[in-house]
Amino acid sequence: MSDVTQILQNWSNESEADRGRVIAAMYDELRRNAAAHLRNERHGDLQPTSLVNEAYMRLINITRIDLKGRNHFLGLAGRIMREILVDEARRLRAAKRDHGLQTRFTGEHVGNDMPITDILELDELLSALEEIDPIYVKLFEARAFAGMTIEEAAEVLEMSPSTVKRKWKVALAWIKEHTDASGAS
Repeated sequence: MSDVTQILQNWSNESEADRGRVIAAMYDELRRNAAAHLRNERHGDLQPTSLVNEAYMRLINITRIDLKGRNHFLGLAGRIMREILVDEARRLRAAKRDHGLQTRFTGEHVGNDMPITDILELDELLSALEEIDPIYVKLFEARAFAGMTIEEAAEVLEMSPSTVKRKWKVALAWIKEHTDASGAS
């Protein structure tokens, strides 16, 4: 694992093969996150393996970034998975085969009371929330898309766990309030 940490910390200067080895070493964790995220969704043809493979292709081609370690990498992977899901929802909507990706964030990270949300609506909500404070969006991506615990998110965001817990509650409440206000169910 120390090789992985070294490669992560020197990502920009590593070969594509070395970046690929790191992603391969973390593949199972990325796939678990993708599977948890795609559970209970209408997502067209998108499966956890294809979501991770698409994220892999995007991650391996990132050459200008300073990663601070495993959790920072997982946060980046979570953001990329969000982008892939939004792209897929737009494709589905454009094809008029569906009304976009539907997602229900469940489990310990988000809670079971979050309504089913159109992924494009969620992306719009996250963009609006980002204008208020970008840290809320980074935190949501870390928890909901990358599957991080409070402690892992705190490490990545360089905050105390208690601050992350407070900000997490605010982010969830804001998203839930604005989802409810828009009439999503």
